[in-house]
Amino acid sequence: MTAEELLEKLLESYQSAFDITRPYEIGRHKYDAYAAFCVTSAKYVLVKKAELWRANCFEHTFFSCRDTLRLEDLKDFQADITDNIEPRLVRGGESCTPENHMYTYITGIFICREGISKEVRRAVESFRYFKNYRLGIRGYAQARLLVFDGANQEIFGNKAAKDLVKGYKKAYQPYYIQ
Repeated sequence: MTAEELLEKLLESYQSAFDITRPYEIGRHKYDAYAAFCVTSAKYVLVKKAELWRANCFEHTFFSCRDTLRLEDLKDFQADITDNIEPRLVRGGESCTPENHMYTYITGIFICREGISKEVRRAVESFRYFKNYRLGIRGYAQARLLVFDGANQEIFGNKAAKDLVKGYKKAYQPYYIQ
């Protein structure tokens, strides 16, 4: 299976719950696809006007097929998060997230045809981005990284993506990237 075929399979699984844009450009970088997700949960008593609580949860996923992943690519993704994704997509250009914001996941999925160096793998596994809004009262944003290593037939990610990696290993480990 080629990297592009794997991307199509991933997007197919995302399309039922996510709004997908292909290709997507943010800042000075272009991604093969972008998927946005929003869910609202609320609890009320008897009538909807008697609302007890409301929570809005979001995910912004960026997909990229490439030959290999380099340290510069991780730095570029980190810069995209801090300069464009978090201020524009998470906060909407405001100083803080909207009321009832619970969390936003910013997920980067890199599908690589060739192998990943040990240095880059360590950088992926130690990649961290976490931001609280108003001491957590307005929720948080967290970055997750997921890498498909075509040469070594591995799926790995950072600590925040632990559950994501586990699920993807079950679903996509049998697919070999060429």
